Parts: sequence; C-alpha cells; structure tokens
Amino acid sequence: MSCKRLAIIGAGSSGLVTLKHALDRLPGWEIVCFEKGGDTVGCWGNPYPGFVSTSTKFTTQFACYRKWDCEADPASRAEREDFFRGAEYGQYLKEFSGAFGLEKHIRLHAKVDRITRVEEGWKLWMEEGAEVFNRVIVCTGLAERPKKVNTHLPLLRSMDELPEGKGIVVLGGGESAADIAHRLAAPELGNRVYLSLKTGIRVSPRYHPIRGVPSDFLRNRLMLSIHRGLRNAIGQKFVEARIRHREKFERAFRANPEGHAQDESANARRKQWDARLTAAAKDNLFNVFHTKSDEFLDDVAEGRISIVGPPKGDGFREFSEFDGEGIIEIEPDIVCPMIGYTSGLEDLTDGALRVRDFHLGCLHVRHADMFLVGFARPIIGNVPTISEMQAKLVISLIAGNIERPRDLIVRHEQERARVEREFPLLNTEALLPVEMFPYCDQLAGMRNSLPTVRKVGLRRWWKIMRAPASTLHYLDDDYDADAVDSQRVHSPPLITGLLVLIKLVDLLYRRMRRGASSRGSVGSG
Repeated sequence: MSCKRLAIIGAGSSGLVTLKHALDRLPGWEIVCFEKGGDTVGCWGNPYPGFVSTSTKFTTQFACYRKWDCEADPASRAEREDFFRGAEYGQYLKEFSGAFGLEKHIRLHAKVDRITRVEEGWKLWMEEGAEVFNRVIVCTGLAERPKKVNTHLPLLRSMDELPEGKGIVVLGGGESAADIAHRLAAPELGNRVYLSLKTGIRVSPRYHPIRGVPSDFLRNRLMLSIHRGLRNAIGQKFVEARIRHREKFERAFRANPEGHAQDESANARRKQWDARLTAAAKDNLFNVFHTKSDEFLDDVAEGRISIVGPPKGDGFREFSEFDGEGIIEIEPDIVCPMIGYTSGLEDLTDGALRVRDFHLGCLHVRHADMFLVGFARPIIGNVPTISEMQAKLVISLIAGNIERPRDLIVRHEQERARVEREFPLLNTEALLPVEMFPYCDQLAGMRNSLPTVRKVGLRRWWKIMRAPASTLHYLDDDYDADAVDSQRVHSPPLITGLLVLIKLVDLLYRRMRRGASSRGSVGSG
C-alpha cells in the first residue's frame, strides 16, 4: 500500500464522529467509512412516531459541533423541547456530516461481511471484493436482540405494527422495556399491558422537581467526584425523599412543573409505584437497573400498565406479586421478550475478536491496530458523546500524539476485575457497562485533557464543577473557555453546599477504604 489506510466500519453517530476526527488528525491517510445501509443517521435517525430521547440535546451534542446550551426554557417543558424528538437527532447528524464534508468518504450500501488478520493489517471482505487496511475502527455498536423465551404464546418481535386490544406481557425493566410498555399502553390501542420485573428499578424524572430542569442539568462534576459507593448510598436516600416529598421540592426550589397525571388519585398512584420500584432496587440494583423513560409511570397510575413480578414457569399465566408473596393470574395473548445486547463482533471476525478483549472498550490488548468506538453502554448517560471521547483517544493513538500504555494488559486485567465485581448482573462479555463521566475522565486522563485547577484556574474550575456535566469541558481542540464562563449553573446553592459537605466526608471515606484495602493486602500476604 502506497499510503496508510484506515477503515471505519459503520456510519451512525459513532462512525461519523470518528470519521470527522480522523480526517482532522490523520493528514495523508486514505480514510474510508463503510455503511451497510443507505443513509448515515444510524438507529436514532428514523425512530418510531412519538420518540423522545432520554438525554438532552445539550448533553448529547458533539463537542466539535455545538448547537445548544443548557438554559432550559420553562415554556418548552410541555413539548419536551430540551430533548430530541422524532427525527431531530437524525437531522443533527445530517447537518454534522454536511458541515465537515464527510459524505465523500462514506461508501453506502457497503456491508462488511468478515474481517481477517493479514500481514499488512486487516482484510475486509465484502460482496464486491476484499480490501486491506493498516488500521480498523469498528463503530457498528451494540444491537438489541430479544432473549429466548420458552412459551407457546406468540412473541412480539417487532414494533413496526403495534397490536390492538391484546393482553401483552413485557419482560424486563430497562429503558427499552419501559419504553415498549409505554408505547403498547397507548390509550387508542386498547391493550392490557403487564410489565414483569424480577427486581426494582430506579426511575429518574426527565424534569426534576428541583428547579424543574432536566435531570441532566443537575448532574454535575462535584456530585460525580464523590466516591461511587458513598454517592449511591446517599443517592438512594435522596431519591426516596424526592419521591415522597416531590411537591415540597417543587415549592422550595421553584420548579413550576408541568405536572404528570392531572387526577389527584392518579398522581398518588404514580408516587406510590415510583417509591415501590425504588425500594426494591437497593444496593447494586439501584445503580444498574436505571431508566429515564418515566412515561410508563403515568400509564401505571392510570391503569394501562400493571406491574407484576417474574413468571412462575413457562406458561405465563401465573406471576409472582411484585415485591410481595402472592400469586397473580392473568391471560396474556402475547409475550414481549426481554431485550439483550449483542456486538456482532465475534460473528464479523469468526470469533477472533471479542468486546471483552478491548481495554476500556476501545483498545485491543494484543492488536495495536484494531479499535472499537461505540461499544460502551452507560448506566446513566448517552452513547454519542461517549463515542466522541473514544474516537479522540483512538485517533490520537493512531496519529502518534500519545503512546499506547506499556502496561495495557495489566491495566485491562484490573479494569475487567472491577467491571465484573461492580456489575455482576450484566453480561459484561458482550458489552462494557460504564458510568459516563468517570469513564470519560479515564479516557481524557490518557489524553491529558482533564480540566484541573492548574490548567483552567480556580474560578473556571469551580464553574465546571457546578455546571451541568458534559463532554464540553475537556481541554482539547474543541474546548471553549468563553462558553464555560457563560454556562448556566442550575444546582441551587443549598444543594451545592450539601455536596461540599458530602465531599469532605468522601475524603475520609476514601482514606478508610484505602486503609482497609492495605490491611487486607498485608493479611493475605
């Protein structure tokens, strides 16, 4: 090959932002992006009618293509204009692609069937032939796949045509299941929907009773700097208090909310079920099974969705009572299986590559010329901006701006042990579960782009700590100091003061954990 060649597989949000940064930082390279479909808007570009994203426009936009601030106009809440609706995100990606001239580097209807290792790098096999590339970045991401269910009942495998007048059991409590249940419970469909949960779930409101802003706008770096164990223990209590005393929060912090169900008794039922779901989601469950698709609670409050426990046997006629000991009998017509996630990476490489073998979900531990972008799944957060952080790290390594860690294998083993310890209920073989900003900080630390006091000054650092957390704060080519200075802080001074006090406790908490860890190491030796 006369010049170095880079292949990017997939032209959804992850592939597009990777392509943009590759073109910026790899002059002289031949860069080709392969997309099996006929457009470049990915899975968000053509969603179902009524789609509303769970992350705000502000936090989901790329740092290299900014369009929104975090002002949160109260007049827009009823229409949820702070979030992407319908095909708005697809339009954003089209504008992004056009702004940077990405189209001419993308081959549409070019499906990569197989990837194999060769002496020069990697060979990509397609219907029209094979090509060899020095570096490959796979950006196809995780695909939803219904899990197997043993039942004689019909299974709902597609939401293209929604059933009407049916009894439907939806299995699972993640955002996909909650969203599916909500869509099936639309009043005009006349369905009887049952949401079957093995455990409780943590439901975050799209608009928080504190100030009435999107929950994204109250999640700041000061909060996230507190140790995860302490933060989640306190967070559980705070969420319980927020549910019980929502009206008091709204009055105290001038939320001026749009409200949920108009009927007073329906509001009471909504609050009751919110509290029951949270109470059953303690410890690890509180932090793993989390959803911001909170519309289903209105359906529960108004009787269109019934929450039950897991099924008893394969008949789907008897279910455990949720957080109780009784048995509930129902007569469903259809079962909607639990949604799992698959990478497709092993099929693409005949088992040669697995997600678990990529450090931080990006860097292969053995092959320094193979990368992933878009395979981390945030417990709270969004995939597109995480993908941009991954892309910046990967492209920096390819460009030679930073060095590949010499102790990568050791780091990876330690990281794998931590992930498996903290997320024992998730299939960490197929996906990498992450807390968005602690994870992005790891990536930024490898690129030396963390916003420290020394680098940005005390005043601006304190602003970054209190403002809505986003990937706009990292110190790279896309950093805008003026935008940071003008960014609005939504966290009330009282909450900030409480976080500062908790941070002081956090310092002692971390010291105690380090001491306990050291004593354990000595004892085991």
